[in-house]
Amino acid sequence: MRRIGSNIRKQNANAKTGRITKNIIQYTDSESPRNDYPKKIVSPTVASPCCTDENRDAVGSAKEIEGFKFCYKICRECGHAVKYYFPATASTSKAVQAYRSMNRYMVQ
Repeated sequence: MRRIGSNIRKQNANAKTGRITKNIIQYTDSESPRNDYPKKIVSPTVASPCCTDENRDAVGSAKEIEGFKFCYKICRECGHAVKYYFPATASTSKAVQAYRSMNRYMVQ
């Protein structure tokens, strides 16, 4: 009898060094908001009423990981930051097609 998840391959050290950091935003209330993009963004833990789409500025350029595009957005007034994913569009990427077909299966 095998354990659940035992078929997942372990990644080697080379694969880990080449991947992009999952999130550079550090949420804390002990430090003041700071933008040290691309290394780190310090943000308040809770969004304020001023954090609207019109009040957020994109930081850096859009990145893409396996067909999913995202960028970091920071509020001009309070400094609250989020990782913003762009709405999905028709794509021919195999990873995106596999992800969407898997989600269709999960919904059924």
